[in-house]
This record gives sequence, C-alpha cells and structure tokens, in this order.
Amino acid sequence: MDARVWLEIFGYTGSVLIVVSMLMSSVMKLRIINMIGSVISGTYALIIGSFPLALMNGCLIVINGFNLYKLRRQNQEQN
Repeated sequence: MDARVWLEIFGYTGSVLIVVSMLMSSVMKLRIINMIGSVISGTYALIIGSFPLALMNGCLIVINGFNLYKLRRQNQEQN
C-alpha cells in the first residue's frame, strides 16, 4: 500500500474513535477516547491542509482536557 492509503486509514481511525466515544456510558472513557480520536483526526486534518477541521479538533482536545481535569478533581474530592 502506498502512503496515501495509510494516511486515509489514519484519518478514518480518528473518525471512528470519535464516533465510538459517543457509545460510552462512562463519561471518563468518553472523554479519553474522544480526545485520542480528536488528536488523530486533527493531525490528519493538518497533514491534508484542512484547517477548519484541525481547528475544530483542537477545540475538542481543549474541551475534553478541561472536562477530564474537572472529573479527576471531583473524584479526588469524593475520596
């Protein structure tokens, strides 16, 4: 397979992870999987020069990171 096919597989992997994250019942797992998918999808977007998609994924990474931080603080306060 050539590099273009691998690049497309990389992009689809990010998209699949974002969709799969929406199936999670645990908010923590949802945020983590969504963040991984956003990193992959955002990287793919930068490689192909799709800056609006890269910006959206960058925003999702920040949002998920902030919410993961809040969830961890809540869990630590409860214990």
